[in-house]
Amino acid sequence: MTETETRTNEIIVAVDGSPAALAAAGIAIQIARSQALSVHGLYVVDETLALDTYANYRHELVSNREPASRAQLLTWFESQGNAALQLLEARCQAAGVPVTAELMAGGVPEMILRRSEQAQLLAIGRRGHGHEADPHHLGGSFRTIARHTKLPLVVGGSEERTVQTLLLAYDGSERSQPALSWASLLQRTLPAKVGVVAVQENGHQSTAEWLAEAQAQFAGSQSLPRQGQPASEIVAAAEETHADLIVMGRYRHAALLEWLRGSTVDRVLRATELPVLMA
Repeated sequence: MTETETRTNEIIVAVDGSPAALAAAGIAIQIARSQALSVHGLYVVDETLALDTYANYRHELVSNREPASRAQLLTWFESQGNAALQLLEARCQAAGVPVTAELMAGGVPEMILRRSEQAQLLAIGRRGHGHEADPHHLGGSFRTIARHTKLPLVVGGSEERTVQTLLLAYDGSERSQPALSWASLLQRTLPAKVGVVAVQENGHQSTAEWLAEAQAQFAGSQSLPRQGQPASEIVAAAEETHADLIVMGRYRHAALLEWLRGSTVDRVLRATELPVLMA
C-alpha cells in the first residue's frame, strides 16, 4: 500500500484561539470545501504549562485570573480548548464542511505531529497568544512542527482571507515541485487567480525557464521575474498582486544550517502577515 493510499481525507487544524490559528483554519476550511475533504480540529493542552509549578502559563491562557490549584489551571486550559474547537465546528458547519474535534493533553508539537501523520494537510498558526502583536515572532511549537512534518502546511497570518488570488514562489528545484502542484490544484478547485514569482539571486541564474515551466501549468497566470533577496522579493510580489495566499516550498536545510544561513521561509513569515502554504 502506498503512502497516498494510507492517507485519510481530512485536514488537521490545530487551534488555540489565537488570530493566526483562526486565519489558518479559514484557509483550511476553504480548501476542504473545494476538495470534498473533512476537517479535524485539534487542541492540545500543554501539560508543561498546566502542571509544571515553575512554568509560565500566563502567555497562553487568555485569562487574568489566578488559579487556586494546578488542577483548576488544567480545567481552564481545557475550557479554552473546548471554546476554540466549538468555534471551529461552527465555522465548518456554516461552510458545509464535515468536522470532528479532539482535545488532547501532552507536548504540543509531539501530539500534533503524531495525530496529523496520515492527513492530507496540516493548518496551524505561526504564534500563540503571547506574541499576537509581534509580527516578527515565530512560535517555538510552530517551528518544531514546521521542520518535522512531512505534510503540506498552511500557516495562518494576522487576518482571515478569502483566497481569490495566490502567489506561487518557484525556483525550478525539486523541492519547489510540490508547491507548483498545490498551486495548480488550488487554481482549479477554489478557483483562484495565480501569479508566479521567480527570483534571480545572482548573474548565473535565469528566471525565464522557471517561469515558463510554471506558467505551463496555469491558464492566464501573471509572470513576475525578480532580482534580489528572495524573501523580500516574494513579499513585494505578493503585495503587488494583492495575493491572499503565498504558496512556496518548505525548509531546505537542517535546522542548524537554516539558523546559521537564514531561511527564506522564516524571512517570508516574518515579513508578511499573509497566510502561507508550505509544500
